[in-house]
Amino acid sequence: MTLLTRCVATAVAVCLAAASAWGHTFPAVRTVVVQVENCELAVMVGYRPASGEATDAVLARVASQPKSQMVETAKNVLAQQAMGALVISVDGTPLVPTTVRAKLGVDPGGTRPMVVVLVTYSIPRGGGLEVKTRDPRSTRISWTDRDSGRVDLERSPAQATWYSGVASFLLTLAAPTGGSVCVSSSSSVSQQR
Repeated sequence: MTLLTRCVATAVAVCLAAASAWGHTFPAVRTVVVQVENCELAVMVGYRPASGEATDAVLARVASQPKSQMVETAKNVLAQQAMGALVISVDGTPLVPTTVRAKLGVDPGGTRPMVVVLVTYSIPRGGGLEVKTRDPRSTRISWTDRDSGRVDLERSPAQATWYSGVASFLLTLAAPTGGSVCVSSSSSVSQQR
């Protein structure tokens, strides 16, 4: 049994035991950071499920797996929950991920599992970039333009600021600067283990 598998098994046991002991409940938390680059969009999503039944359901699903599959199951379930409420599109056309990586963890109190997902997308020359969430109460969004000049700063919300409780977040994209041509690559999804 690897150290990571033991840590996940221990976290599952602690969380299952602690779930009934806690009298307070906490909502889900989804933190979305959008980084616009010259030809690509990098989106990092941190996600922690709500305490109580939501966390219990994740932990029960993980605990039902063979020990060799517990870590991968936890990572996949939480990554799906993290990204499942989000739609990222340009001019209404959903973007297809070029890479997906996920890291699994436990919150600082050791009572809830959490995941951080890094997803990259190729972005077209221009248009309206939209990040939609079906769960605005638990989602907060921030963005930055990595000196690419792709975002029209006058028509977009301030960067490096947290926006909470919004169902739709819009950025206006301009064409790449300096004659740069973005190459569209075929989509491939990989998960870091």
